[in-house]
Amino acid sequence: MLEEIGNPYQHVPITPYTESRQPDYLRINPNGHIPTLDDDGLILWESLAINLYLAEKYATPPLWPAQIQHRARAYQWSLWAANEIEPQILQIAKGLSKKSPNPDAVTSGLDQLAFAFDVLETALGGYTYLSGEDFSVADLNLASTIREPGEQGVAGIGEIDLAPFAKVSAWLDRCGDRPANRRVAALP
Repeated sequence: MLEEIGNPYQHVPITPYTESRQPDYLRINPNGHIPTLDDDGLILWESLAINLYLAEKYATPPLWPAQIQHRARAYQWSLWAANEIEPQILQIAKGLSKKSPNPDAVTSGLDQLAFAFDVLETALGGYTYLSGEDFSVADLNLASTIREPGEQGVAGIGEIDLAPFAKVSAWLDRCGDRPANRRVAALP
């Protein structure tokens, strides 16, 4: 989001599950997860909340929609990402664990994810982005959730097949091809 809005920032790399569990980091993010934002003393964690906050505070339309109805859609898709997408991807990844594989969890997660992707496929319709022709925080939050929950994402799980969801796949590619996303991908 900071790259999208063009705000300067300091990126502090933190290694998940090791550095993120150290006392200094746990003081600012008691969950020990990444990311955490410090915006002039306001500490926020949870990436979707961080993005919504940054969009509302710093972004201009269309990244942060001008109309309340369109902002409501940004909240809707952000919460949908957290509730309908991320848990399924994490369930699939966990079910594929070499330590304790669970084929039933994988099958259930894939079924639920296919249902969710069908909802998204329908919602995209003939649109370029979730709210039409313009990229917004809704696209950023949902695409990043699909791509990278728990440092994995659909790209890291071969069992997830996007072929039946051509609109979702093309939309994800458009989101991933944004210059801001490419700059973030190049960060250490």
